[in-house]
Amino acid sequence: MAPVTRNRGRRGGRFAFAAVGTIMALGLAGCSLGGGDEAEEPDTETAEPVDAAPLLEEALAALAEYPAVVASGQIAASVGADVQETELTVADGGATRGTFQVNGTDAEVLAADGKLFLRADEEFWLDQSVFGPDSDDFEGNWVRSSPALAGLNPSATLAPPALAETLGAMELEDDEAVEENLDGTRAYRIGLAGERNQVWIDAETNRILRIAIEELVPEDAETGPQVRLDLAEAETAEVEELYTGLTTATEEELTSSRDARVQAAWDGEAGMSCDEGPSCTWSGTVQDTGGENSSGTVLVRMDVTFNNDELGGQECSESGALEAGGTLDLSCGVDYDVTSSDPEEYSIDADAVLSTRGLTSSQQEEMLAAITEQREATLSGPEEDATEESADDGAEDGTDEDATDEGDGGQ
Repeated sequence: MAPVTRNRGRRGGRFAFAAVGTIMALGLAGCSLGGGDEAEEPDTETAEPVDAAPLLEEALAALAEYPAVVASGQIAASVGADVQETELTVADGGATRGTFQVNGTDAEVLAADGKLFLRADEEFWLDQSVFGPDSDDFEGNWVRSSPALAGLNPSATLAPPALAETLGAMELEDDEAVEENLDGTRAYRIGLAGERNQVWIDAETNRILRIAIEELVPEDAETGPQVRLDLAEAETAEVEELYTGLTTATEEELTSSRDARVQAAWDGEAGMSCDEGPSCTWSGTVQDTGGENSSGTVLVRMDVTFNNDELGGQECSESGALEAGGTLDLSCGVDYDVTSSDPEEYSIDADAVLSTRGLTSSQQEEMLAAITEQREATLSGPEEDATEESADDGAEDGTDEDATDEGDGGQ
């Protein structure tokens, strides 16, 4: 690895930093995350100054090679947004499992194969103002979601190689690291350019203990969350637990999941038409009413029940892919095929219900294969292109195309 330079930008090495004057790094007392709990200054009055650049370079190089990171602390989607108490385990390829709490409500999160799912109680979804045809089924079930609902995209933001790359792209605020007592551990605090951007590094192990960043913007993103997180390398047992939990959830739970990335609703009035038979068809157009909060492509299913007191009930269904901001035409029908020498009129009633699917059976197979592949890669050690693979696997980046698989939408 090339040594850290003091030129602006990233030029000669994997992680490069630049000093920008001699302004002292700001404390965290004014930060909206975790305010008031600044680390104590060390007892010694003659602590030797430590060059910040090589210290941070070594710590980031180690972080980039973590098989997975355990991140615990506080996250907000942006400065001033609701603060989430978070604990996440994120693997080098972006696979994620964890929990967060916001406004007193708890939620679980998992991500793999570019897909992000949340499981929370009713209060969480009401706070998020998420409404859809099957939002009554969101409570207690896995719901495929966008990073905006989770407060961040953990795969793209906190995967160790991606996180190291993001921090490495930030310039140094000061040449020297400040020695502090961080929760009983001797640490060096390094100020990064920007308001209240800081990193704490263990003085003994040279590993990152904590980060406090006003806007943690991953590569190729325009915005990012505000974070104050304690970081630790995941043990092998924790990595195994992560992937085992993801596999179990994908096998047993996600095919019954819903999707909150768009808000599907009828565009105008859907209706029924009937011909001789009686043969009846229900048709309608579905639109996304979520506006700028919508993303991706969602599998929408229509289930229609036709009923006549004499002939009984019959059902049909149709599924299709609804893109964010778009519309979708759905139509299905039944034929009672009544054979009679005397024509007779029948009164047919019909009821149509819309719902979403977070994962089809074919997508489930693909996701399980991806989890297996990522697990093997994580446990085998760091790869040369781990950073690029992590970025490519970012959960729910708004370019999802696999919802077009309609053949197994009934699961």
